[in-house]
Amino acid sequence: MALTFDPESPLAGEIRVVENALIVPWGEGKRQGMARPAGVFDAQGNFCVDAMTWRSSRRATTIEPDLPSEAEVDREVAGTMLYGGLSYGHFGHALCESLARLWAIDEFDGTIDAVAFIPKNSITWPERSLGMVQIIADQLGGMPRLTAFNKPTRVERLVIAPQAFGVNDLMAGSPEFRAFTDRRLRQRIKPAGPDKIYISRSGLFRKRGRFLLENYIESKMEAEGYTIFHPQQHDLETQLAYYKGASMIVSTDNSALHLAAFVVDPTCKIGILLRRPGTIYEDFQLQLKWFAGVTPDVVDACTRFWFRKNEKVQFNEVYSLIDFEKTAQALKDAGLIAKADWVNPTVAEVDEAVQSLQTEFDMEFDEIFL
Repeated sequence: MALTFDPESPLAGEIRVVENALIVPWGEGKRQGMARPAGVFDAQGNFCVDAMTWRSSRRATTIEPDLPSEAEVDREVAGTMLYGGLSYGHFGHALCESLARLWAIDEFDGTIDAVAFIPKNSITWPERSLGMVQIIADQLGGMPRLTAFNKPTRVERLVIAPQAFGVNDLMAGSPEFRAFTDRRLRQRIKPAGPDKIYISRSGLFRKRGRFLLENYIESKMEAEGYTIFHPQQHDLETQLAYYKGASMIVSTDNSALHLAAFVVDPTCKIGILLRRPGTIYEDFQLQLKWFAGVTPDVVDACTRFWFRKNEKVQFNEVYSLIDFEKTAQALKDAGLIAKADWVNPTVAEVDEAVQSLQTEFDMEFDEIFL
């Protein structure tokens, strides 16, 4: 099964209301890859396919569960709720997947009392799963309250809107979703902060991949007038304001760019330094094009990768070494820096950096060859 999606096709006409809908957060049935049995049934017991959640158009995150018996449904709530899908605690997934139906708040002809989510992870108190989603929603202005369910729950009226955002091909968003973020973020956020920003990962905890010797990159960028910015050290309002106010942003391929794409000016120059294998950079290119009218300059200069010894390799968590000289020349060619005077480290300097990494985290790292 796949989700039919066209970034130029409006979705507002597909919003519908399901009376006495049954939300099944954790259902019986067999998982299919990342997709777990969960979703929505109508009053007659028909599965609502349009309430399935997706990472991309070909990767579902929920699939049809077994229909619970009436004895298993011991909770009913009154009012009108918008179905929000999965609530993620990871910033990037919360931004790209948990917001993907909120556009309907501005399109639905009626009052929405709350947005109903199902937790991504099984926890005792389901509303604790809303922490990251709530932080993001607080920046959208005038939102209904958010809630989440852990057990089969019957809802008096449930508004189901098509998913209008996600990753890979869904990164372009639907016309309504782009208009929603434009109204509630780009038009509302007031610019602040420095003119040039380098988004660093050097302050992240150990399982978040980054560049080896990133302190050298930071020093070179500071010499070019860039402010070194650690998003995790600032609230979301500040992050948005800084991205809105910047005329130049250089960053690795990371979730901060998903947020920036919602508010940057079309004249903003953006450089993306690849830090991991794969084609994830295409997501950022797609989003920046459709949401901001920006074509970023992508620099692919990785030469070596390291990962924690005896663990399954996760590309998002690798430590990578980039060719400093190639990177500097590409940034200069793009008009993002003035001097391409970066110098590659010696073998001894790289070995010392890897040893420091192992000492800092008290674990061994192996070089991986791709």
